[in-house]
Amino acid sequence: MALREKSAWISFWTTLVVYGAYFAYVGQAAAAGRPVGFAGPLTTCIFVLVVLQVGLQIAMAALNREPRGPQDERERLIDLTASTRAFYVLQVAAMGAAVTVYFFDKTLMANAVILALALSELARHGGIILGYRRAC
Repeated sequence: MALREKSAWISFWTTLVVYGAYFAYVGQAAAAGRPVGFAGPLTTCIFVLVVLQVGLQIAMAALNREPRGPQDERERLIDLTASTRAFYVLQVAAMGAAVTVYFFDKTLMANAVILALALSELARHGGIILGYRRAC
């Protein structure tokens, strides 16, 4: 498995787990009718995500035996294709988030925008993983 593919796996799973926990909390709070604030939960989510990704990326790089060279044409194409598809996911999800302002309060709309960003990152890292899997 290539180093960049391992990096994409780490980013995919940490994003899925951390934002999954965050949106489970937001969903429970919204269903219970409690106000959903940003300061505490979102800050904690971002902090945990950064610590996990940096720590795991450093550990992976330290344990890796192969040198990480510049991207070749195939890797650039995989990255470009994944980023393009993730942008389409972001566009659709952001438009869906914009519609929520008519049905919910602005805090939930802001959480929908954060969800759009998280979904696009999952699509990007998933696209990178699929690109490496299909190329093998």
